[in-house]
Amino acid sequence: MIKRLALGVVLGAFFLWLALRNVHFSEMADTLRRVSLPVFGLFCLMHLGSLGLRSMRWRILVRPLADVPAPRLLPPLAIGFMVNFLFPGRAGEVVRAWLLSRREKVSTSAVFATVVVERLFDGLAVICFLAPAPFLLGAGDPALLARIRIGALLLPVAYAAIITTLILISHHRERLSGFFSAHPVVLRRPLLARGVHLFERFCEGLAILRSWRSVAGVIFFSLLIWGWGGLANALMMREIGLELPGYAPFFLLVLQAVGVLIPTPGFVGPFQYAHVVALGVYGVPEAVAISLALLIHAGLFIAVLAPGFWFAAREHLGVRDLTQASRSNDR
Repeated sequence: MIKRLALGVVLGAFFLWLALRNVHFSEMADTLRRVSLPVFGLFCLMHLGSLGLRSMRWRILVRPLADVPAPRLLPPLAIGFMVNFLFPGRAGEVVRAWLLSRREKVSTSAVFATVVVERLFDGLAVICFLAPAPFLLGAGDPALLARIRIGALLLPVAYAAIITTLILISHHRERLSGFFSAHPVVLRRPLLARGVHLFERFCEGLAILRSWRSVAGVIFFSLLIWGWGGLANALMMREIGLELPGYAPFFLLVLQAVGVLIPTPGFVGPFQYAHVVALGVYGVPEAVAISLALLIHAGLFIAVLAPGFWFAAREHLGVRDLTQASRSNDR
């Protein structure tokens, strides 16, 4: 944990330096003074609302394991997001799987599989918003635009391959489990047998992929969640006086998603640099881009940490409990 945190701090400092090296802080102050508190509050409420949408989507994914109402999914979801913000390495995904498995008496590995599937559909939604980029971005750094175009072509292929593999596993999990469980090498090695057991539990969480109706529901909510995030971006861009093409908030959304993949505490550093890169394509000064990044990041901190801390306090969970949960083993 300490080594991972140290690496996250170093990465965050590096990307923060990249983002701030050419910024004049007086320009940032001028931009930030334009923001009204009611609009910032509305932005925070929009992201709080997206937490509700995520709980409805997770209900569809969890339903084959347990029929859990969306409100009961909010506490583990909010706490998991809070842990993701506070610690690098996406430890919150394991925490929320552990919390839900503890409350609903289901396998942690199976619940974690639903989180993996959820994140894959998040990626699919982001790719959908990236797809128009080769046709709508005509200016900016040619090298960057070339990489964006390559990503828009290759990422759908990669995601299609991963999702197809998981669908095949979900449809043939009994046959695969039987083959691995009866294999002589597995029978002779308890550690491999334990791995097969975890694989079986993980496959239980992929049951959602057997129902095209459920998959369609997950796709719908994924596009709605990320589209809602793009509208929240548009709200703050308009508030600081940025008049950009309609695709700009959604292109920024794509780069934000890439930025939070880099494991830094609170996503500090890569998140700010993502705004500099995305808005630089439209010729926005770096000071303005960083100002927007600070506003959006602050709003996300409030929208994520406030419910996370509240639910953690209600569940009587401390830092030690959450740390142990992130390392938890499946039953």
